[in-house]
Amino acid sequence: MALLLLAGLPLLGAAQARRPARPGRLPALRAAAVAAPVSGGVVVSGHVAKPTARTISLSYGPDWRGRFTQTVEAPVSAAGDFRLVLPLLAAPAEARLDYGSSAATLYLAPGNALRLTVDPARFDQSLAFAGAGANANANNYLAESYLVASRDDEARRTPDARAATLSAAALRTAAAAYRQRRLAALATYAAAHPLPAAFVHQQRQAIDYEWAGSLLSYTSRQPAARVRDGYATLPVGYYDFLRDMQLNRQDSALSQSAFQSLLMTYGFTQLNDAAGNLPTGPGAGARLYRLATEALGAGSVRDVAVGQYLLGKVESEHTDIRPLLPDFQANNRDSTIARDLRQAVRTHLALASGQPAPNFTLTDASNKKLSLSSLRGKIVYLDFWATWCGPCLAEMPASLALRQKFAGRDVVFLYVSLDSKAADWQKYLIDKQVVESNAVQLHDPGAFNGPAARAFNVQSIPSYWLIGRDGRIITNSPPKPSNSPAIDTALEAALKP
Repeated sequence: MALLLLAGLPLLGAAQARRPARPGRLPALRAAAVAAPVSGGVVVSGHVAKPTARTISLSYGPDWRGRFTQTVEAPVSAAGDFRLVLPLLAAPAEARLDYGSSAATLYLAPGNALRLTVDPARFDQSLAFAGAGANANANNYLAESYLVASRDDEARRTPDARAATLSAAALRTAAAAYRQRRLAALATYAAAHPLPAAFVHQQRQAIDYEWAGSLLSYTSRQPAARVRDGYATLPVGYYDFLRDMQLNRQDSALSQSAFQSLLMTYGFTQLNDAAGNLPTGPGAGARLYRLATEALGAGSVRDVAVGQYLLGKVESEHTDIRPLLPDFQANNRDSTIARDLRQAVRTHLALASGQPAPNFTLTDASNKKLSLSSLRGKIVYLDFWATWCGPCLAEMPASLALRQKFAGRDVVFLYVSLDSKAADWQKYLIDKQVVESNAVQLHDPGAFNGPAARAFNVQSIPSYWLIGRDGRIITNSPPKPSNSPAIDTALEAALKP
């Protein structure tokens, strides 16, 4: 199950819509089986049908960028039973349940006692909760709404899926209609299944934040041809909705994943320069802070938004943000954000042009192990991708054409799948018949936490790297396959003695 927590715009784009399916689809659970909470803490117990993993975990306590900082783990018995115990929570909060390669977002409140049942073979469709009435209903709502959101995405009914073919005015109309549909669905669900008032308020906010994210990300979803021909022009006052949202007064929402996602989208659409890049030149940092302060105030919301923006520039675009750090240090008041940025800059420098490419070893579709270092002597065009990543798949036809263009030359196109399920990756390889002599297909089962992704600090996909014959990084941001002739030129330059 996909998570409500969104790592940010460069990873997955704007947040996916979520609204409930028909009430009453979930199997009934016996309330008597629910374990009692421990002195104000939270207990999540349950049963896994035909268990496939020996442990289950629950992560909570998001940091300033929405990443969970604490995890509790429990064994799953041979019969499939488990019991997770969390300490006292200060307030209701999002959490992430992980079992095997599947995950789900939970809503936990102080004193909660929830029981869940799930079949790993049908994780998303079978996940169901029982417990203290309204809180169990809240988690059932999240599970059901995810299924509907998935169907909407697959059927391209979401505003984000349709944005690339719509005018700005049409996108606003579509986004407004989709928001109203989701709000109505939330109200219908709440009428049939009582929900905690705080949860309903949070979900209404999430719907509004995701609506705003869809509007903000409109330009970034437009094909170059539509922009060139003037079909993606923004009407006067397009961004006025930001003023009405009063983002500077949303400090209490900083722990919500939907708001975190909105701030990331805000930074990458409102703080870039006119060309869509990090501001540069004299006074660039001062200009960035002036712009952010005018819209977001001088409080925590601004600090997080600017911190996310600069961190995203380093991690997702491998941009050198050091010229802007003096202004960041003068304005930022959060030591945690400063610490994470310093670490990101150190990591960026270690993966900069001229540095040795970190080695990793993974298996291919025939279960044969292959290391990056074994390709020494050839130019390597490294592509991190996944079958669930729309932008990744959109590049594949151009990538095929590029492979064919450089067939018979000393270039290896190395694809590393970050699919959590190997079966999804293998099915894609079979369906698309991507076997070629100059293409190597590997799978990193740990996804973003796997050895390859961690070695290259991959935070978003697709992520491309160009590595020289000597095993050193030529560039950590080469042109993507569809960017021709730029990528052709880059490969030709790399091939020269």
